[in-house]
Amino acid sequence: DLFIKNGEIQARYLPPLFLGIALAGAFLHGLFLVTHHQLSVGSLVAYMGLMGIIRFPTFISIWSFNLVQLGIAGAQRILTILREETELDENENGYSEQMRGEIVFENVTFSYSDTPVLKHISFHAEPGQTIAIVGQTGAGKSTLTKLVNRIYDVQEGHIFIDGVDVRDWSMDALRSQISTIEQDIFLFSRSITDNIAYGLGQKADQAAIEQAARDAQAHDFILNFKDGYKTVIGERGVTLSGGQRQRIAIARALLTDPRILVLDDSTSAIDSATEDEIQKAIRRLLQGRTTLLITHRLSQIRWADKILVLRKGELIDQGTHSELIGRCELYRRIFVHRDRVPTGQLAAEQSQEVPLP
Repeated sequence: DLFIKNGEIQARYLPPLFLGIALAGAFLHGLFLVTHHQLSVGSLVAYMGLMGIIRFPTFISIWSFNLVQLGIAGAQRILTILREETELDENENGYSEQMRGEIVFENVTFSYSDTPVLKHISFHAEPGQTIAIVGQTGAGKSTLTKLVNRIYDVQEGHIFIDGVDVRDWSMDALRSQISTIEQDIFLFSRSITDNIAYGLGQKADQAAIEQAARDAQAHDFILNFKDGYKTVIGERGVTLSGGQRQRIAIARALLTDPRILVLDDSTSAIDSATEDEIQKAIRRLLQGRTTLLITHRLSQIRWADKILVLRKGELIDQGTHSELIGRCELYRRIFVHRDRVPTGQLAAEQSQEVPLP
């Protein structure tokens, strides 16, 4: 926005400024020649008249030149992106059926360059299950989820969705049925309606958009804005709070009705005042969808049907919360923040937790 505004100022004021400087310089030079009897007053008047006649064409020429330069600079960046070719096979004629949501990782290994990130990962998620993925920073949690929608391709092993290898799916069919909500939500400098409808575009009607916003606990705060759903938010949603951006993203995901949902630490920056509203929205979002959930909030992890514990790219254990809290020391350390806590004490702490509404 700042770059565009700067370009508009230059295009509006630089041409008349240059033209004014040229006219002033010509007039002063003409006066100098007249005082030295090298030019008649009539010739000076005629010259200034001609300058006035060509003033508008000159103004348009300089103004157009400025716009062309700005356009070339922008076009070069856009064309650079458009010319980029993906290394992934988009498989346009691949499998494109409606997903049920079953996910199977079979001995999956992945590396960035020569650095191994995931090593021999295997697990099974039934349709509609919530799979929580926990581990310390750098354990490979986000990378694991990015293999499902083929942001990256596996190097060893296989990932199956509904029994079909993800590489055999049509890229469009695969990604259109998987939604990801991350901590850093990207919103466009458009209306709230446009941002919620982004995944469906013209296919989304206003009634469906508003219903998605209600389900995401966003409808009430949207109506508090003067223009309601037509309110234009700033780039990346700078005019909204973190909780409001989160709920807009949840509404967007609900509208696309994905079969598989990825929540990548999406609530880590939410304050306690808005956490309850976000939790309600996420609980509704998870219903009937296979979900990969990356979070450090124990209240969310306890929802999960299965929890995967990663350490340095290796799957060291998997099970329910109650199973892991009793047998996996790393799992206890992540959430209790101390080396060893007696199982009985942990159970007592859990019994004091207040369940979500």
